[in-house]
Amino acid sequence: MSLSEAVRMEREKRKQQAFIRREQDILSVCESLMADKGVRQVSIDTIAARTGIGKGTIYKHFDSKRDLLIAIVERYFAMLVELLSRSSDPVRALTDWIEAQLYATKRSLLMHELLKTLADDQAAVVRMQEVQHQMRKRLAQVLSGSSSTRGKPMERALWLNSVVQGALVEMESPLRSDNFDEDEWVESVTRIVPVLLAQSKQSSTNERLTYL
Repeated sequence: MSLSEAVRMEREKRKQQAFIRREQDILSVCESLMADKGVRQVSIDTIAARTGIGKGTIYKHFDSKRDLLIAIVERYFAMLVELLSRSSDPVRALTDWIEAQLYATKRSLLMHELLKTLADDQAAVVRMQEVQHQMRKRLAQVLSGSSSTRGKPMERALWLNSVVQGALVEMESPLRSDNFDEDEWVESVTRIVPVLLAQSKQSSTNERLTYL
């Protein structure tokens, strides 16, 4: 490889890295604005003003506001998958996954709003279903301690996911008591993790005994 080619490749690499960083900045600012103001109250103009990035540049990253919303949802579920994959300790991985959702209620509730906003867009729904499925599949794998997601591991994954979503709604309920303790509430949810993992191990043992 000649020196000029090496320089060109390094320049392209840096441009690509800068492009990715700028895209993540756009997503982060958009997510923050929408969590505070609501999805419909935030325009591309608002995002451009907050980021200091021109509208034309934003449209180089995302064809429309719709694509921007889908990208926020995809990034969110990818983050949850990464949390489930970060630790080899299933208790730690599941606890991190739960806390990431319950200690960031605005962000988690924003995802619900985005799903509702995009519900009539079938192409968007398909893309979001795919990333949600990947998250649930990874959750089932952590719960089962293997790559298997069939049967009870997936049932437990769906159940745990429903528990977390219900806990999230309760945390933001206007009917919650004045002495509501967020930390105690989150801890009460995470206490189910060892129980679910123990059930998974017991189920796997029973399946092996049946086979034998």
